[in-house]
Amino acid sequence: MKLIILAFFISISLHLLLYTDYQLTKNNLTLNKIEENKKTSSITFVKIKKEKRENKVINKTEANESKVNSKKTITKTNITKKISKTLKKAPKKITYDKKRMPKIAIKKKIKALEKRTLEDFLSQEDPVDIKILNQIEKLYGREFETFTKIQKAFIKKNFNNFQQVTQRVLTRLGYPRLAIKLKISGINIVEFTFHPNGNISDLRITNSSGYKIFDEYTLKLIEIAYKDYPKPKTSTKLKFHVQYNLY
Repeated sequence: MKLIILAFFISISLHLLLYTDYQLTKNNLTLNKIEENKKTSSITFVKIKKEKRENKVINKTEANESKVNSKKTITKTNITKKISKTLKKAPKKITYDKKRMPKIAIKKKIKALEKRTLEDFLSQEDPVDIKILNQIEKLYGREFETFTKIQKAFIKKNFNNFQQVTQRVLTRLGYPRLAIKLKISGINIVEFTFHPNGNISDLRITNSSGYKIFDEYTLKLIEIAYKDYPKPKTSTKLKFHVQYNLY
């Protein structure tokens, strides 16, 4: 037993010696590495010369100034080109010998033009029914040829209107009472001058119906109905039939 115990202690001491030796060698190796690193990582400080930086800054400023100057010269040349294009010599004043027309002559010319245009406008006749033309010829006869173009055009255009407006007023006022009692009918022809201001003159019956009742009634009708007639441009003589039909 004693030998076994001795052997156990001896083995333990050997192991401890080996372990301590291992640790020592390990520590030595780490120390060597640290010293090598210190040697290699030696910092070197280099001084930068200020002259080089100053030269670089000066060169940069000179380059910028040259660019600015080149831009200025370009803009100046462009401006001069534009100005040379836009600025042109003004033409010399041209003088005309104007003949002044007197005001009276100008007014006469204007009036003549107005009359011509009015006559041309009214002379453009709408297609008129042949029956209406025949009625106008029978009513006026040769007197119609003595009228102006304006008067002829006005009569032809509005001949039906005069009769229609008059018959409308007749229906509104009603048939003469005495004529209803007597059961009579008739036709008469009325004549008057119609003026541009809307007034009438020389109102009369040219062809009687044969009954005094109708003739007097026609004059009353015209004095009411003429206010609704289309007005002429010049004073015009109007003639048309007024019919009295008892239905």
